Amino acid sequence: MNDHSPRALRPYVPVRPPQGPRVANHRQMLTLSLAPLLVASAAFVVFLLSALLLDARVGIAYFGADADHFSVLEHQLVHHRAARFHPAMIVLGLGWMKSFAPLAAWIAPHVLLKAMFAAVGAAGVYAAISVFSMMLPRGYALLGGILYGSSLGVWYFSAIPESKILTATLSVFYIAAYLRLRQRWTMPGTIGLTAILAIACLNEIVSAFLIAIPLVDLLLRRGLDWKHGRWIAAHVLVALVAWFVLEVFVNGGLVPESNKPEMQSHFAMLLYYIASNDYSLASIHGFISNWFFFNIVAPTPHALWWREHGGYFQPSLAAYFWSPYALGVLALVAVAAAAALLPRYRAPSLGPAGSLLLPLAAYAAIRTTFFLIFNPAEPLLFSPAVTLAHWLILLVPFAASRFPAKRALLTALSVLLVVTNAGFMVGPDGWTGLAARLAGP
Repeated sequence: MNDHSPRALRPYVPVRPPQGPRVANHRQMLTLSLAPLLVASAAFVVFLLSALLLDARVGIAYFGADADHFSVLEHQLVHHRAARFHPAMIVLGLGWMKSFAPLAAWIAPHVLLKAMFAAVGAAGVYAAISVFSMMLPRGYALLGGILYGSSLGVWYFSAIPESKILTATLSVFYIAAYLRLRQRWTMPGTIGLTAILAIACLNEIVSAFLIAIPLVDLLLRRGLDWKHGRWIAAHVLVALVAWFVLEVFVNGGLVPESNKPEMQSHFAMLLYYIASNDYSLASIHGFISNWFFFNIVAPTPHALWWREHGGYFQPSLAAYFWSPYALGVLALVAVAAAAALLPRYRAPSLGPAGSLLLPLAAYAAIRTTFFLIFNPAEPLLFSPAVTLAHWLILLVPFAASRFPAKRALLTALSVLLVVTNAGFMVGPDGWTGLAARLAGP
């Protein structure tokens, strides 16, 4: 297997360095082992700094985020709506704040809480690198992790108190665990995958859509094979049990029942939103713009200039014409997509990794369809959970293609993506405004 062939579906282990002096080998292996941890640690620092910047300019409630529902965790309080629909996030937040309470004498509680969300996002980056290492050729995993972590949806929701980053991170953990299980089926691995699904469903019940990945994969590989698919039936049962727990024990039990009709149950909320949604062509255009594009890159470094609508981008791809940097990101993504599709560059075979693209696409398509029906007005709230799937669908064919200078292109894409989305985090006043704020009065 050469350096350009996918190390598909193999457990994430450091690549063995070339033979040479023992000390050199040891150092290279240590570097390869530490690299994902260093990238994840850098992501944590960036997410935490971004959280402080967003907080300073009152930027934690864009895109319909319910940051106020989770900010009360810094005082170890519980917002009933958050607990009703996202109890896993509430339990994690309370546990985090209680565990780090002794540090409150030196670190403000709101900073401790921000550190938790940044840590959840950074854990997702680390897991994403593991996934990329199994799905992409040697040497692309870190670039994939940087692209995932610097995507706008992942970055923003890692920097504000919201449940959406936990949903996204658990989806990445699920995919990583399934890839390992697919390589070598074990009962502990199956139990671990099911546990991830259970926690994900208790944080957001529609995380049950993750079941589409192993289900479609099994159908493609074995057809209707009950013998090898019995564990998926148990998987589905766990999602149903999670829903039952949310509706029976949490809603109206642990958490007082709401007097608002749309809060009575998940089904009541679904009907309420469907009845009030706008399904015009303009609404669908806005959904697509946010779900597939704005979730990756902010359309302008002076984001949220469309202020009269409460902190949303103009819901149109035309917004990208305001930023040459964002257009550069889209141009490089288009080049990567073209290289994956054009006969001149297209790989004759994607190898084992290619067989996972359709299951990932099925998961992404189901989640996309559901939220297009459920809440087309606020897609950026729910799109981070498919960010990894979208990157894999693009990068697996591109990395296998015969396009020259692939790593150089992905490096340039990473730099442009970081710069553009960093401009969003800094705010409409730009770097000059940030310097003025840091300098003080």
